[in-house]
Amino acid sequence: MEIKKCTSCGAFITTEATVCDSCRNKMNYDMTLLKNYFDETPSFDSISAISAATGVSPTSIQKYMQDNNFDTGINSSSFSSIQY
Repeated sequence: MEIKKCTSCGAFITTEATVCDSCRNKMNYDMTLLKNYFDETPSFDSISAISAATGVSPTSIQKYMQDNNFDTGINSSSFSSIQY
């Protein structure tokens, strides 16, 4: 059994995954909030506005988009031009 660190929080894990169960659950919850927001809000001004509306941190929003973790219909290169 290999012991490694969660790439998100640094906790020790013994699974093949790269993140611990707690971080995976948080990421899934955040991405559900973001998907719902994008489904209901076709346009937005900034990452800060998205964060304020969803409660997901600006850093997490940017990371999820860069990692292409979910489909919003917005490509990551256009998302990176959105202001904070």
